[in-house]
Formats: sequence, structure tokens, C-alpha cells
Amino acid sequence: MVRIVAVGIALLLATGGGAWACQGKTTAAMLDDTFKTPDPGWGAPDDAAAFTPAGLALKPPVNGSAWRWNPNYTLDGNDLCVSVANPSQTGRDIGDVGIRFWARDAQNFYTATLSLDGTASIDRLVGGVWQVVMPPTPSGAIRTKPGLVNEVEIAVQGNAGSFYINGTKITDFHGEPPPNGGPPGVYAESGSSGVTWVFPRVQLF
Repeated sequence: MVRIVAVGIALLLATGGGAWACQGKTTAAMLDDTFKTPDPGWGAPDDAAAFTPAGLALKPPVNGSAWRWNPNYTLDGNDLCVSVANPSQTGRDIGDVGIRFWARDAQNFYTATLSLDGTASIDRLVGGVWQVVMPPTPSGAIRTKPGLVNEVEIAVQGNAGSFYINGTKITDFHGEPPPNGGPPGVYAESGSSGVTWVFPRVQLF
């Protein structure tokens, strides 16, 4: 879908229970948030973001996007794992969801996302204009059925990184990170019918 930048937000999340495929899980997480008691760094709830018993709920505007980041942390040589529950809606016109990273500001950042059509992508927003880093690529690792949970992960070091979904490596990549790697975050889109994405957990190693 054509990406439309909407109101910027900033956050990260996490939730206990269930299998967790993070590559960095053998070390202690510096951040592990289920949003039962949200870290103040993610900001207050608003029209696009709510903290629920199931996790962080992002509701992007129709044909738009929403995100949150946490400026109390940076992605400099770190591993960021985000879990996201599939909504009840199906079809192609739902939008992508995943991680927002290497962010300088609201008009300059990267996303590593999946779509419920079974594809994964990496994109970059530069001065408000989207650029493709990795075009939509089919992956059997993506869980596409309503209600299932996917784990989206990036591990970065310097200007290089690796992108994983449910523990399966999708690709390695290079880019132009800001100083100190920028804050970690989550990202979600809506299609023409609108959708709410719930993030049960975020971990940063």
C-alpha cells in the first residue's frame, strides 16, 4: 500500500507468556514492557495509542500510519524484539506493522514490517518521502491468520542489521543510522477500512 505518514507517536512494548524467538534473549533485557504499567518514556495515551490489558493498541488513521518511540533508549548495537497480534480483519488492504528504527525525527526513519499477505519489507522515510530498502518479499515465517501473534525483530550494529520474523532471518541490511542509533519504536498502518494493532510485548537487549 502507499504509505502515508500520520500523527507521530513513540513507543515500545512487551508481554509475558508464550514462546519468544528473540536472538538476544540469552542476555538480560534492558527493556521489557507489557504496558500493564507503561514506562513513562512512551508518553500518554491519545486517539492513536492506548494501553490495554492485552498490550499497546495502535489505531492508525484510515490510509495512514501511527507510531511510538521511547527516547530513553537507543538502538546502537542492540536487538529489538516486538510482538504484534493479528487483527480480526483479513485481506490485503490492512497495512504493514512492525518496528520503527534508526529514527532521526518524524520525517526520517526506517521501518521493518510484515503484511498479512505474507510479505516482509524494509523501508526508509527520507524528508517525508518513502524509499524501498527491501521490497515486499514473501516469507513462510509470517503467521497470517487472525488472532495469531508475530514476533518482529531487528539486531543492529553500526550501519548494519539483520531482520527476523518469528526467529527466521529475513535478510541482512545496511543503512544510515543517526548518532547513537536513535530511539527504538513500533509502527503500524491502516488501510481504507481502518484497523487496530495490539503489541503485547517489546524487548530491547
